Amino acid sequence: MSLAPPRDPVQTAKALRGWLATKLLGVTDLAVSEVAVPAGHAMATEMIRFRADWVRNETAGGAYYVAKVAPVGPGVFPHYDLVTEQWVMQALSVHSAAPVPPAPWVETDPSVLGASFLVMERLLGRVPRDDPPYTAGGWVLDLTADERARLYDNGLIALSQLHAADAHSLGLDFLDRPELGATPLDQQLALWRASYDWAAAEGAHPVVEAAFDWLEANRPGDEPTVVCWGGARLGNLLFADDLTVAGVLDWKLVALASPELDLGWWLFVQRHHTDGLGRPLPTGFPDRAATIARYAELTGHQVRHAEYYEVLAALRLAVLLHRTTKLLAERGDRRPVAADPASRLLAELIGAPVPDADTRWAVPRTVSR
Repeated sequence: MSLAPPRDPVQTAKALRGWLATKLLGVTDLAVSEVAVPAGHAMATEMIRFRADWVRNETAGGAYYVAKVAPVGPGVFPHYDLVTEQWVMQALSVHSAAPVPPAPWVETDPSVLGASFLVMERLLGRVPRDDPPYTAGGWVLDLTADERARLYDNGLIALSQLHAADAHSLGLDFLDRPELGATPLDQQLALWRASYDWAAAEGAHPVVEAAFDWLEANRPGDEPTVVCWGGARLGNLLFADDLTVAGVLDWKLVALASPELDLGWWLFVQRHHTDGLGRPLPTGFPDRAATIARYAELTGHQVRHAEYYEVLAALRLAVLLHRTTKLLAERGDRRPVAADPASRLLAELIGAPVPDADTRWAVPRTVSR
């Protein structure tokens, strides 16, 4: 999925060294090494691993970092707000119990690496894979059932720690976006309508269109508001060797919203990686009901709208895949635009016609919302 030539590690190290010299004040002998550069830009953010070493007050220092770089050219999302990500990560890393990587710096000048980027401390651990998913193979399936149960529960504990953070005391009130709507749910629906309209400019997605109608017709009432991660799934967690969570990753969809926004995403991604892909639930993993019960036990939150937020999660993934399909088509990779597992599961959840593997929807549309 490369959209640009690969970076040169030597030039990347040189650029990072010059940039770090403006951030690590009072140091000498600054060096950047062990630069690991991906083969090319993906359609999402690019991750560059590196080490920095320096001397300050005659004492040697050093650290491992990861630079998260916004896409150069077409991306899956219309906007990449790394300034917000960095602010949230830094606040949570200091003032919450969740193991969020510190992110000391963000750079909006594209002259350094070709696009804006943030730099976070690099933590050690393993991430459950999504491609292929951890339900199909990899280190998670190599664990015992008891180990998988512990891994999964530690993930839910990390989610509960995030939801315990106080947005106001952390200075995260700015995540409220009243220009999108009066309530957090209004804001989420407006955000995803805009993302869909952007992704579907050249072709509609009937299941997504029907899901928006379903979400409007089945809105829940008043709900509590917490700092929502936006990416609540096992594939965004870094696990240490003892299966505790070493890092909570990927904050591009952070928002103030109902805690069930995150819970719905957690539940739906699990559904996608099992039912959606024809894979069994790994032994040791709790089922949907047990997951909801355990989350409620950890947080004290009475879960009342899990179905609603699973539908919203399915819609979100279907929109993202719709955009990805369009990008692939522009590169000559043409495939069904609505027959992906997320769309099929979304249709089942709302009682809409389920697309089959031969469905090819590219219905021209004019957005008038």
